[in-house]
Amino acid sequence: MSNVFRYLVVCFCIISLAGCANMSARQKGFAKGAAVGAVVGGGTGAVIGNQVDDSNRDTGAAIGAVAGALIGGTIGAIMAKEEPAPAPPCPKAEPAPPAPKPVPPAPVKKEKIVLRGINFDFDKSNIKPEFQPVLDEAAAILAKNANVSVVIEGHTDSVGTEAYNQKLSERRADSVKKYLVGKGVASSRLETVGFGELRPIASNDTDEGRAMNRRVEFKVSE
Repeated sequence: MSNVFRYLVVCFCIISLAGCANMSARQKGFAKGAAVGAVVGGGTGAVIGNQVDDSNRDTGAAIGAVAGALIGGTIGAIMAKEEPAPAPPCPKAEPAPPAPKPVPPAPVKKEKIVLRGINFDFDKSNIKPEFQPVLDEAAAILAKNANVSVVIEGHTDSVGTEAYNQKLSERRADSVKKYLVGKGVASSRLETVGFGELRPIASNDTDEGRAMNRRVEFKVSE
């Protein structure tokens, strides 16, 4: 096999390698540079070998091709730029989670209003001094709850006639109303009613029981 033929085989192999698709950018650069260097080096070597001696033409071409391939491949590999790696595919956007349902506000718990009742002496409707603080407390509670109305209920023990006790229970309720109005409670928020001796809370057969029945109670309404 002549040196020229070997030179062509080398060039063909180098050019073939330059076209491989699975080569990196630097490998492709080396192959392409080597191919170009082999062609140029081989031609140059042939010319130089022919000038020295016609029989050295093939040898000079082969040497020039190999040297040119190495030099050209090295330069091609250095100058080649690696191709950037393909960007990863964008992840699919997940649908936004549904907005949470609004939490209904907790129901407002109404304050329980408790008004303490008071008691009276036998056959009396005037307010005893020891019960004035109780009514003062009731007036303060009503002042803080302007939407609250009150029914003032008067009661008696069973001593005396039913008709008399009915009127006495009404006077006791009216006495409490006047006191609260004097403390600033609107008269329109206070209703009075007398029940006489009809609603005892204790026995009327003892002094203690009758004392408990001589009373005024509050019924709160809104």
